[in-house]
Amino acid sequence: MIEVEVRGIIELPEDETRKRQLEEKLQEYYSRIHLYIAPESQMDAICKAAVLERLLRNGSVDIAALRQELEKKFGTGFQLLSFINACLVIQDYCLTGGKNTRGGTGLPKI
Repeated sequence: MIEVEVRGIIELPEDETRKRQLEEKLQEYYSRIHLYIAPESQMDAICKAAVLERLLRNGSVDIAALRQELEKKFGTGFQLLSFINACLVIQDYCLTGGKNTRGGTGLPKI
């Protein structure tokens, strides 16, 4: 197994419109997660929701700490690439509104 260190902090932007967009995006991620589907089949949405939920609740996300929590919670179902992608997407939403993110539905218009 290859070990990859992922660390850093994602900070919540101060812009109130962007915060509202992120709150709505979190609801979208929640709607993608289904109780009766295996977590490993929906890890992309689970990771994005986890990162964004922590960001909105705490104002920042310690990436390494959240990774450890998710690895412990999901065990072998945890997918590092999904987590890294989630961090990159959420960071881009915070910094640019999603200008560097390709695909997906993007941030909602407010």
